[in-house]
Amino acid sequence: MIAADTFGAPNWVDLSTPDIERAVEFYSELLDWDTSVMTTEMGDYHIASVEGHQVAGMMKQSPDHVGVPSTWTTFIYVKNVDETLEKVEEAYGHVLQAPFDIPGGARVSVVSDNTGAKFALISGGEKPDGVYFSNNPGAVCWFELMTRDTDAAARFYRDVFGWELALDETTDTEYATFRLGGQDIVGMLPMAAMIPDDVPAHWSVYFAASDVAATQKMAVELGGEVLVPVTDISIGRFAVLEDPAGAVFEVMEYTSMD
Repeated sequence: MIAADTFGAPNWVDLSTPDIERAVEFYSELLDWDTSVMTTEMGDYHIASVEGHQVAGMMKQSPDHVGVPSTWTTFIYVKNVDETLEKVEEAYGHVLQAPFDIPGGARVSVVSDNTGAKFALISGGEKPDGVYFSNNPGAVCWFELMTRDTDAAARFYRDVFGWELALDETTDTEYATFRLGGQDIVGMLPMAAMIPDDVPAHWSVYFAASDVAATQKMAVELGGEVLVPVTDISIGRFAVLEDPAGAVFEVMEYTSMD
C-alpha cells in the first residue's frame, strides 16, 4: 500500500455534520471506532481510530454552513497547498475555500475538479506515518471518484497530481483506477444514467468491514439508510449507506485481492 506521506495521494477523510453527537455515536457503533476529541479554535474535532491507527475526523458544521448537506471530504496530501491551487485553476478546477491554517501547523484548502467533484488539499503539519489504507474493519480502504466526464477528470488529476489512468478491462462498468508511482491509489467510475442530474460529481470513501451484510443491517438499526444494498464484485462485496444526517459512504468486505 502507498505510504501516507506520499505527495499527491489521499491520506485523510473527515465528516462535516449538523449533529456531531449522533454522528460519533453512529459511526463508533457501526465501525467499532475509538474516538478522542481535540479542542481547537474552530471547535471540537473528533478523531476516530482503529487498533490505534487514526482513520477519520468528524466535526460539527460551522454556523455559516447550516443547511449544507452533511458530507465526507477526501484530503489529498501535497507539498504546498498554495502552489497546488495554481495547478488546480490551470486545469480548470475551482477554489471553493481559500487556504487556511489548522491546529498542528497544517494548511488546508477546499477545491473542486473540472467536473465539479469537491475535495481538500492539505500540506504541512505533522508528517503522516505508515500507510493510510487498511483492510482492518473500520479503516479506510479505498476512495472513488464518480463523474459524468471521466476523460476530463483524467486530464485534471494527471495535470495536478501526476496520476496515471489504468482502465479495468475485466468488467463491463468502465471502471478505472488512478496510479501514482506504479501503485493503485483511487478508483473512478462514470455516474450511472439513473442518478438524478442534480447529484454532482463526487468523491466517495470506503470503510472496510468484516461482514457487509451485518454492517448494512446495523446501519439501518442505528438510523441510517441503504442506498445500494449488498452487491458482489470480483474482489468482494460492498454496500452504499447513508448516515442519519445524510452523509453517504461505502462499506467494503474483501474476499479476494487477486
